[in-house]
Amino acid sequence: MKSFKKVVVSVGAVAAMFSVGAFAQSGGVLLPISITNASGNVGDMTKAADGNPNTIWNAGAGPTQWIDIDLGSERMFSVFRMLPAQNPAGNTVHHIWGRNDAGQWFDFGEVAGYTQDNQWIEFKNLLEIPVRTIILQTTTSPSWVAWREFQVYDGGTLLESCHTNFPNGWAIYRTAQLGRCSDYQFNTTYFMRDVRNQPKGAEILVCSTGNLYGWQWIPGNVVGGVPRSGRCGAFQFDEVMKMRKN
Repeated sequence: MKSFKKVVVSVGAVAAMFSVGAFAQSGGVLLPISITNASGNVGDMTKAADGNPNTIWNAGAGPTQWIDIDLGSERMFSVFRMLPAQNPAGNTVHHIWGRNDAGQWFDFGEVAGYTQDNQWIEFKNLLEIPVRTIILQTTTSPSWVAWREFQVYDGGTLLESCHTNFPNGWAIYRTAQLGRCSDYQFNTTYFMRDVRNQPKGAEILVCSTGNLYGWQWIPGNVVGGVPRSGRCGAFQFDEVMKMRKN
């Protein structure tokens, strides 16, 4: 039985929804993925990442079931898309976990709602955490757990900087006084993320809406409904805001 006890949670939230659409989204960079383990029928598990939605991995039983999606290296991901093979349709719950190369586990959240066969389920990740493996755990479903295909979109690289003089598409998601930037006016370290290659509809959390042309601010979506003290302390209201790619 796979253990899900060692979990580290980052400041932030996740956005999840069910969507119907074509095989790939508009824009964005798809990560090469492979399947490395599953709760059952491991002989067919690679069919869930072979690029062919007509081939299926079926666990051979109902929930709880899980499958491991390897990103090839530690990467941030922005959107995780899942194409189920489900009969009958009905209410499902899928939990998304992550694991890095050091063996740390992270709880990214869940998608829950009415789903049906051959219609994409879309999970929008808001946590700035690189992981090597995404573990998809299905805890509720009216049918045996089976998947046609997965898609994982790159979430961009992370960096730390003493200034914000970057081109369009670099988002500031956290600030801190770490003593590393004493040669600069505010002695602030800015934690930044490259979001230039995100797919349409991707969502991010930011301390500032500046320098994000092509992104739309979602009003009223400060995390928790109140300013996040400390996360964005270099800015006047210390707010975390949500943005969506147009």
